[in-house]
Amino acid sequence: MGNFEDDDAMWVTEALKDLPTVPVPAALQQSILASFDAVTARRRASLFDRFRDVVWPGAPAWRPAVALALSLFVGVAAGTLVPLEGAMADSSEQTVSVALDAPPSFDLDENS
Repeated sequence: MGNFEDDDAMWVTEALKDLPTVPVPAALQQSILASFDAVTARRRASLFDRFRDVVWPGAPAWRPAVALALSLFVGVAAGTLVPLEGAMADSSEQTVSVALDAPPSFDLDENS
């Protein structure tokens, strides 16, 4: 074997050429394909899986959840940090209130 990836690939190719092929029985092949079709049909039958395929076709359920969580995190971080950065860089007299910097205020008037 050489030091290059091509040498390794050629060595593996030559080693695999020397191995005998093993025939797959037709019954085993049909069984595997039938079980695959059954699992696919069972997945498609679920309401959750149909909704998941609408959101992100063919992906496992964790991928859309992680994408949503990451986008939520980036949005909250940008919404809280970007206005503050702009206010610090600008020397104007305007006061900038970031949502998380101000205390919550609930105005309960007489009609409540």
